[in-house]
Amino acid sequence: MAVRIDVDAVRAAAGASVAEAADKLLAGGALAQIQPAGGGASSVARADAQPPYEVWVGVTADGFTVECDCAESVPDGLCSHGVALTMAALREDFAWSSSATPPSGVPLDPQVRHLAEVASGVPARRLALLVAEHAATDRRLAARLLAYADRAGPSSDAELDAVRETLDGAAAGAVSGRWQLHDIVQAGRCMIEELAVLAERPPTDGALLVVEHAARLWDSLAVHLHDAYAVRDTDPAEIGDELRAIHVQLCEDVQPDPDELIGRLLDIVAAADGLSCLDAPEDYLPVVGRTGVTVLARRH
Repeated sequence: MAVRIDVDAVRAAAGASVAEAADKLLAGGALAQIQPAGGGASSVARADAQPPYEVWVGVTADGFTVECDCAESVPDGLCSHGVALTMAALREDFAWSSSATPPSGVPLDPQVRHLAEVASGVPARRLALLVAEHAATDRRLAARLLAYADRAGPSSDAELDAVRETLDGAAAGAVSGRWQLHDIVQAGRCMIEELAVLAERPPTDGALLVVEHAARLWDSLAVHLHDAYAVRDTDPAEIGDELRAIHVQLCEDVQPDPDELIGRLLDIVAAADGLSCLDAPEDYLPVVGRTGVTVLARRH
């Protein structure tokens, strides 16, 4: 259920000095692009002479909630970054959920949580070098690092064309010459790697179409694995599920026209010789709505 937030009440609760600081942040363009997260709004605040702070605001079971990396001592946790984000989100007609989940409420693997606590005690320079050393040899990590630092712009047409060529090359190479089943699996992993890196960039319609192109390619390759179910080592659904997860996330970020998306999904599913990796109507509920899911499911 969507709810409304009274910005005047938020400013009053934060106090005049905090509200004034929030105004200065907005006037200075300190907030990065607002992203939906757990039913609330998330952004990164970058002000002069201050480190970047990740901030989240939303309506939880405890009421209006702010979580921020900063150490401002303010009533009810209403720091200037949280107030600024609230004001910016309201200006953009952000849709607030009445039961949002803040970042601290998101379940984490115990080992991940433990290591995150350890990392919080590492000096910033050492931690930065450690991340950089690993990112230098890991394309996904490098792409995510650039995205977190707000240094990754949308993929250009030339970059998207290059990704398409890589995908086409991987698919063609998998069934060329005296190919084996592991060649298809390797091609699928290569495709997922390319799409995962692409998905770290700011979402665009062009990137979404590239992922859909990859889905068609994988559907054509997966047929060979489906036919060899008795001897294969990898279930094609493992790769297909990863590809669909990337597509669904991009759809939620881009918010394409529901009717156009439904049409493309129906074409992709119909073109597949077997089961398409994008043939999971319920996964697209947040994007196409219940009516759209019904339309997608009718083909069954």
